[in-house]
Amino acid sequence: MKRLSTAIALLISACGPSYGGQDVKTPDQLVEEQDQLEQADQKNKKARGVDETYSSEETDSEKKREFDKKQTKMELQRATRSAETCPGVVVEQEKKGEHPRGETKVSISFQEDGTVRQVSIPSPFDGTPLGECVIRAYKAVIVPPYVGGEQIVDWDVSLKDAPKTADKGKKK
Repeated sequence: MKRLSTAIALLISACGPSYGGQDVKTPDQLVEEQDQLEQADQKNKKARGVDETYSSEETDSEKKREFDKKQTKMELQRATRSAETCPGVVVEQEKKGEHPRGETKVSISFQEDGTVRQVSIPSPFDGTPLGECVIRAYKAVIVPPYVGGEQIVDWDVSLKDAPKTADKGKKK
């Protein structure tokens, strides 16, 4: 019996009167409460010397990263395959005696948006149809946007005539 009365006493005390502050709040009351909490939080941060005026989330410009050398190398290799076909493409455009061929180095300047700003090719290719073809091949390169200013890449390219293949259908 003593146990039963103890259990009833516990039940009655658990179901006792509720205390204030548990009623449903209106949206205006919720917003006001959030504002008060935010103001108190800002006061605490100032008291501790913490300045969090900047968001910890990255902006689009912060998501841009450093110059991607690996991706740039891959894109320049693609452009080189195109540039190395130029000697066969411009043969008919070249003037007599203007037939430079060989190894050279092009200089490609990239802008932060990932596009090519300028391509230069040294003499004897500069100003020739072959040189212009090579410049067009490298001007088409686009790399991922980055931060850190203009990037200049020097790149080797082989500008040789394609080897002539013997006619396969020739009878002897």
